[in-house]
Amino acid sequence: MRYLTWLYLGLGIVLLAWVVAGVDLDAALASILEMGWLGLAAALGMYLAAFYVDSLSWQLAILKVPLTPGWSYVVWRIRMVGEAFNMVLPAGGFGGEPIKAVLLKRHHAVNYREGIASIILARTINLIGLIVFMAIGLILLSQHEAAGKYGAFALGGFAFLTFGIGVVFGVQKFRATSWTGSRLGRTRLGAKIGAALDNIRDVEDRLHHFYTARPARFLPAIVLAVTNWILGAIETYVMLYFLGHPVTLGEAIIIESVIQMVRAVTFFIPANLGTQDSALIVLAGAITGQPSAGAALAAVKRIREIIFVLWGFGLGSIYSLRSLMRDAETRSAEDARGDKAG
Repeated sequence: MRYLTWLYLGLGIVLLAWVVAGVDLDAALASILEMGWLGLAAALGMYLAAFYVDSLSWQLAILKVPLTPGWSYVVWRIRMVGEAFNMVLPAGGFGGEPIKAVLLKRHHAVNYREGIASIILARTINLIGLIVFMAIGLILLSQHEAAGKYGAFALGGFAFLTFGIGVVFGVQKFRATSWTGSRLGRTRLGAKIGAALDNIRDVEDRLHHFYTARPARFLPAIVLAVTNWILGAIETYVMLYFLGHPVTLGEAIIIESVIQMVRAVTFFIPANLGTQDSALIVLAGAITGQPSAGAALAAVKRIREIIFVLWGFGLGSIYSLRSLMRDAETRSAEDARGDKAG
């Protein structure tokens, strides 16, 4: 598996090198410098807003967490840490999910089953929102001159992802894993894995309950997920404006929807390195008429990712420090009790 990861990463880099070979990098650098600190700050502000909205969507999925501003900040902070690890770990964008569950349990008394269920729900809701957003982008693309080159590719990717996400949602809503597990439970193999099946069944029951009995949380979470993707398109719009290659909001939605489709399809490549950047160069270059605009956009998005990854690791180090202090206090209290007993 490790070798496959390196192979995928290498293929992504080769693809990027091939695409970049035909780009005027001096013009791309000039666009980035033209953007300036104000443009970068505006882009970071839009991404931060999108990230916070996505965190609110996850907060709705944690049923034991109240919908208060204080908890919104806690959920955002944990998501910042988890997404930083998702970005750098070669685990298909899932390396940081266990960290989120651990932080919820260790620091905020949300048990593992509740935390895991909420993470699965957040991922699924996020993907449902992505399907809605991609449908909007596909409609806009069909009316754009770029449809001739990329329409069939976008439609094929949309159909593939819609089918896959529909299967995932169906498995959760109708508790297919529990059903299969109950059949296995009657066999010798099922008896050996009974404890694991009980854990799966409990998490799946929580998912089913959320989808069927909590519409007041489920439906707003979907709206927030769609809003998150739209804010991502606005971020692209802002970036291209400050890069000196303005596009319409509809064109920004087309770019962002296709790029997110590429990211979803190539999730197995660490940080989507190469694939995301190549797609941005090709698509944004086609829409603006300047491949260098796509290269500049890809570079600025990577700069933004690095900033947020470092921010996430900074917040994670604070959590680690708190854990060390708590362990030290526990040991001191135990030593004090031991001295009194002696």
